[in-house]
Amino acid sequence: MRPNTLAFASVFLVVFCVCCSEAPKTPAPSAQSASAKASETPAAPVTFYDLSKEDITKIPGITSLNISVEGVKLGDRTRDVDKLLGNPERTESLQRHYRSAYRNYGIYVEIEKLTGKVTGLYVNTNYYKQAKGALSDLLAHGKLDLLKQSFGENPVETKPERTTTLWSYPDKGIQFIYIKQDDTASFTLKLVPPKS
Repeated sequence: MRPNTLAFASVFLVVFCVCCSEAPKTPAPSAQSASAKASETPAAPVTFYDLSKEDITKIPGITSLNISVEGVKLGDRTRDVDKLLGNPERTESLQRHYRSAYRNYGIYVEIEKLTGKVTGLYVNTNYYKQAKGALSDLLAHGKLDLLKQSFGENPVETKPERTTTLWSYPDKGIQFIYIKQDDTASFTLKLVPPKS
């Protein structure tokens, strides 16, 4: 054997032996750590309110984490969305997300590409007939006093574009978007994860 080949073979053999050797055993969990885990109380189940079945504007303390749209909620996987809403009418690929339209473009679902989980839900004016209670009126007419009465008196107001106004409740993960175009207006409820 040539010296380079012999050196390579030696290094390969050492690496192979190290990789195949038995991993160090971890000690068994102590009785103290096992009892600590047992004493932890499980988290209370979250109640979900479907805006196509209930008037979410009347539920005190509601956040985006307990609102669903036809069963779809933040954190759901793509397969869950497909089962609940069927095939999308349209899907667009954004930098980090896929955004799909359902129900005559009244529902948009934003799914993160890396995790395959829902990170945003949009319900707009096209869905107002299916929304229950005051939310239906809010989506149809965009009354600001109704928005404040439903979700809180002090939303953060911004104008991301000239024709768009956004009212946000960051701690609730609820946003309301008004878009003015020519002779029409569109109102959208957007659900995102709340900011801690």
